[in-house]
Amino acid sequence: MVAGMTRLLEIPSGAGGPETSATRPPSEFDDDLPEFSETYTEAEYLLAGTANRYTGPAIGPPTVVGDGHRYVTRVLARYPNDPARFSGRVVVEPFNTTYGVDRDALWLHVAGLLQAQGDAWVGITERATSATQLKGFDPERYADVEIGSNDLAWDLLRAIGLTLKEGGEHSPLRHLPVRHVYLGGYSQSGVDTATFAAAFGALTRPAYDGFFPACHAASLTPLAVGDGLPRFEYAPIRAAGAPVVEIQPQSDVEGFGVDGFVNPGSASVRRADGDEPGDRFRLYEIAGAPHAAKIPGCDGDGSSFPMSAFVRAALRNLFRWAEHDIAPPSAPRIALRVVGQVAEAAVDRFGNAIGGVPSPFLDAPLARYEAHSTPGPLCKLAGREVPLPHEALTERYGDLQTYLAEFTISLDATIRAGYLLKEDRAQLLQDQTAKAHAAFARTAAPA
Repeated sequence: MVAGMTRLLEIPSGAGGPETSATRPPSEFDDDLPEFSETYTEAEYLLAGTANRYTGPAIGPPTVVGDGHRYVTRVLARYPNDPARFSGRVVVEPFNTTYGVDRDALWLHVAGLLQAQGDAWVGITERATSATQLKGFDPERYADVEIGSNDLAWDLLRAIGLTLKEGGEHSPLRHLPVRHVYLGGYSQSGVDTATFAAAFGALTRPAYDGFFPACHAASLTPLAVGDGLPRFEYAPIRAAGAPVVEIQPQSDVEGFGVDGFVNPGSASVRRADGDEPGDRFRLYEIAGAPHAAKIPGCDGDGSSFPMSAFVRAALRNLFRWAEHDIAPPSAPRIALRVVGQVAEAAVDRFGNAIGGVPSPFLDAPLARYEAHSTPGPLCKLAGREVPLPHEALTERYGDLQTYLAEFTISLDATIRAGYLLKEDRAQLLQDQTAKAHAAFARTAAPA
């Protein structure tokens, strides 16, 4: 299964180009882009080698159906300016291509955590369609990028993991002492992460020390994608060798169906948590959370549910499990009122989902958090929230001070349990306090 040796090449215009030359520019979907720390460097390279093509079920085992396929892809590395700050930890992210040119979807959620810890991040272009998009974006800069088939993705992911682990002149982090490498993705790149873990994880160690598939519903990518859009397969991840922490917002737990199209939710392929040496697994379902906070043109007010905070905590749990053998806490699953390929959560008297990871935002709610919006299939990915009426707030809490006390108690309990980070406490409390002041001001306003 071992493909050809990989070589690191300088990009034609040189390394260290600005992010906007390498990744998709901010769009109308991006409200709160993470700050890129001035203590970090970004560098871009080309990675060349040969890869295999595979067939077989998305959960494996893979079968080689072609070898010796040459490729040149690009990698984008972000790491501390000061090597002394480097933690030894790297998160590899296959770029998300849902909206065209490569997108660092997981980085958007975890950049603050990685930069605070001194971690490195490496994004890799893995799809033939991305190579075409990059050349259209900057024909000179990406002239040499060549990925002959989408089916080479799996060996590209294997190659970058092994290259980082082995170090040396062909590693984009060759000047840093890498000790731990993780593969993670969000949404479409989460699908590829889940597939790699399921089909290749136990076969490619020591490439990766852990896997972090986020927000990918029940979907796995076929090992042989071909040139068109993949027809996803649906299955749980089992026995990946290294630890797996999977996190799913309520929208992806439920899935959705529109006009005959069905996107099965992860509830349809649920599995139990695992602690066996070859099958360490945790699943975190986040009640109230949407796939995307808001999408232009969808009905209602976009969701302010802080999914990113739960993502960061889940990723930290994976690091601790892989590096220190500290098992993460298990969490309840979201309770279901309707069970099937498309599920529906059971809800409380405020209309919020019951169960899932403990959350102060649902323990002490100010709003009804809806995981899907309308109209059309794209809006099924968008969340919206509806403020609770003043009668509900005053009946439930009485006044602002009582509300804030209850929320703070729940927040601190969630942090102690390991589902949120203490580093995020101040910002979460500040944001919720502002929302609470606005909510209770509405209740006090004259009719």
